[in-house]
Amino acid sequence: MERCYYTKSELELFGPEKIQLAIENSSFVEIHPVASISDSNTIEFQITGLGDAYFDLSQILLNIQAKILKADGTAFTVNDKFGSKNYLLNTMFSECHISLNDRQISSDCNYAYKTYIQSTLFHSESSQKNILRAGMFYKDTSGEFDDTDVTAAGKIWV
Repeated sequence: MERCYYTKSELELFGPEKIQLAIENSSFVEIHPVASISDSNTIEFQITGLGDAYFDLSQILLNIQAKILKADGTAFTVNDKFGSKNYLLNTMFSECHISLNDRQISSDCNYAYKTYIQSTLFHSESSQKNILRAGMFYKDTSGEFDDTDVTAAGKIWV
């Protein structure tokens, strides 16, 4: 019978370091913008590291509450016909920069155009009609860019 000697882990000087490969728990953390939001300020979020915590960048959510008004500043009524086209949330931002450890890793100066082009080129027609509507993507058709009648055939929101 072979003997298996036990040693304390503190004495294992040359053994490989143990790496955790499983996620033990997860949580959502609410992070507010650094400065107050106004028309002239940029919206900046400062997310600092938490030691051995892992940030899953694919699970980042941005909660935006917005009120859409007419050009004169008054609210829409029930009889008004209005709607959004081509990613309302993405067209709210003109630039989107991502930095890690004070090093910029992503910069999109034409963010709204880039997301529109990606959604039209890299998604099928059925995907554009079904899945992308969750992101408020409604593709414009030729000759109807200024048409705001959302009750017309094929434009009713479901």
